[in-house]
Amino acid sequence: MYANGGQTVIKRLIVFRYCLPYGGGSGMPCRACREFFMQLDLRNQNMEIMADYDSRETVTLGNLIPNWWGMERYEAQT
Repeated sequence: MYANGGQTVIKRLIVFRYCLPYGGGSGMPCRACREFFMQLDLRNQNMEIMADYDSRETVTLGNLIPNWWGMERYEAQT
């Protein structure tokens, strides 16, 4: 996405796993991936991530990373 087209904003993400992690849901991006998405573009905090495929429940990246440490740096630059 970024390498080929230079796009940095992700609208929706679905993570599938062969075997579900501890509990229900479709799986979530790991903390390193969450951090990468936030550093890629601040607008990604509005990215919808499917938390449970069967119920179609979604959460935003901003909900998964509240009070993100990098926000202060971005706000200081503006």
